[in-house]
Amino acid sequence: MIAVRFFPFAQRERYLKALFFFSLMLLLPGFGGVSSAVASESTAHSEGEFGPLHDWPIIPTAMMLMPDGRVFAYGSNTNGTQGGKMHYVIWDPSMGTGMDAFEVLPNTTDTDIFCAGQAHIPGSGQALILGGDARVNNIRNYANSDVNIFDPVTDTLVRQTQSMAFKRWYATAVTLPNGQHAVLGGRNDRFYKGTKKIPATVATFSPIPEVRAVDGSWRTLNSASSDYAYGALGAASWFYPRAWVNPQGNLFILAPNGKMYSLDTSGDGVLTKYSTKIEPSQASLSSVMYAPGKILTIRKYRKAVSVDLNDPVKPAVSAAGYLAKDRQFGTATVLANGQVWVNGGSSTGNDLVGAALDTELWDPDTNTWKTVASAATARLYHSASLLLLDGTVITGGGGAQGPLTQLNGEIYYPPYLFKTDGSGEFALRPDIIDAPTTPVNWDQQFSVEASESIARVTLVRAGAVTHAFNQETRFFDLPVSETANIVTVQSPASPNLAPPGFYLLFVWNASGVPSIARIIQLG
Repeated sequence: MIAVRFFPFAQRERYLKALFFFSLMLLLPGFGGVSSAVASESTAHSEGEFGPLHDWPIIPTAMMLMPDGRVFAYGSNTNGTQGGKMHYVIWDPSMGTGMDAFEVLPNTTDTDIFCAGQAHIPGSGQALILGGDARVNNIRNYANSDVNIFDPVTDTLVRQTQSMAFKRWYATAVTLPNGQHAVLGGRNDRFYKGTKKIPATVATFSPIPEVRAVDGSWRTLNSASSDYAYGALGAASWFYPRAWVNPQGNLFILAPNGKMYSLDTSGDGVLTKYSTKIEPSQASLSSVMYAPGKILTIRKYRKAVSVDLNDPVKPAVSAAGYLAKDRQFGTATVLANGQVWVNGGSSTGNDLVGAALDTELWDPDTNTWKTVASAATARLYHSASLLLLDGTVITGGGGAQGPLTQLNGEIYYPPYLFKTDGSGEFALRPDIIDAPTTPVNWDQQFSVEASESIARVTLVRAGAVTHAFNQETRFFDLPVSETANIVTVQSPASPNLAPPGFYLLFVWNASGVPSIARIIQLG
C-alpha cells in the first residue's frame, strides 16, 4: 500500500482554493470565461468551457493519473523533441497550471520510454512502463524490451532486472483480474533501407503476447501468436492494440480492420476469433470502455459503434451515431457522469488543414452526439486527454513529429460543473466527508458521507492514456437507494468487470453537480 497523499486535509484544502481562484480567473474577460455584461449568453452549462492555454515543460505524449491525484507524463525532452530518455514530468493539479506545479525529473534508466506501453500496478499504485524506443547505429525508432516502474512515493523511475521476451514499441498493457499484466502488440524492428556503412533492416513486429506476474516474472503466450489480432497484419493491429478485460475475464481485442478476438491468457494462451465483425477503422481513431462491458469505438467516415461484451457467446453491436468531424488522433475520454467527450483530431491525419478545435460529447442514455466547447489549439498526433480528480479533463501535447510542437495544455470544464442559469458561473459542489481509506472488495457494500444529500455515486478507473487510447479507464454507476448525506452503495461485482486498482469516487447532488473525487482502491 502506498500513502495516498491527496487525502490529507491541508492539501485537499489547497486544491479547493486553487480551483476557486482558477474559477474566478475564468470569469474574467479574455480568460475563457464571460463578463457580467454577457453572462446570460454563456453556454458553459450545456457545452462546457476551456480554461486558458498554459505551458508544459514537455510534450505530454503519455499521461497517467496516479493514486495521489498527480499526473505522471512523458514523451519528449524539454525542447519538444522526440524521446523519453532524458526526462519525465510530474504535474500537481492542486498547485494550478503555473510552471511551479510541474516537476521535471531526469530519466536515469537508460531506457527511451517514448511510445511505451503503460498500466497501473494494483496495490502499490505504481506505474508499469513497458518497452519504448531505441537507437540502432544511431537511427531512431527501433524498440526495446525494458521494463520500468515509476514510484509516486519517491517520484523515481527504476528499470527492472527482468525484461520482456520481445522488444515492443507502441504496445498495449492491460491489467488483468488477478493483478497481473498482459502486453500485446508493438513493433520490434523498423524498416531501414541502409547505407554503404549501415546495413538495411526489415520492419518486424511482436505477434506473441506476454504476461507479467505480480512478482515481476514473465511468460510468453506462444499458442496465441497472431499477425492479425496484434501483429503485422489487420490494418496495423500492432499499433497500440485496442484491448480490454471482458466480463468473462478474458481479453477482448478489436482490430482496426473490424475483426474481434478473445484471448485467454492462462497457460500458453488461447486466441479465438469471433464471427462478429464491424466497419473498419484506423489505428489513429479512438475507442473507450464507457460502461461495464461496453465499448464506444470510432470507425472510418465519422461512424461510432457500441460493442457490448456482456454476452459470453459473441459481442453485440449497435449503432452509436455519427460524429460531426473526422478526428484522426483525437482522444475519447469518459467523464465523471459516464458521457464520452472527444477532442482534437483532424480529417487529414497529423495535419492542421482538417484540424478540429471544437469538441463533441456523446450521451449513452440518448445515443446522441453534440458539438460542444472549442479549444484554443489543435491536438493531433502525440496528444493526450485525461480525467482529473475534480471532474475536469487535462488535454495537452501534440507534435514530435507534427505541424505544431505543443509544449502546452488546456483544461476542459464539462457542463456538469456550471450553474444551469446561463451565468457561466461554477456551481456549488458537494464535498465528500468520509469514504473508504482501506481497500474495498468486489460486491461489497460501503458507506459514503457528503456535505449534502447524495443523489448519485459514480466510479471511474484512474486513466492511462497515449496515442488516442486510454485502455485503463472504466465507468460505473453505483445505485443509490435513497438520497441522504450518508448512503450505502455496492462495489462492482467482480474483478472481471472492475480489475484491481485505483478508482475515482464521485458523489453528485440533486442538481447534477459532482464532488471532487476521492480515490478508493478495489481489490
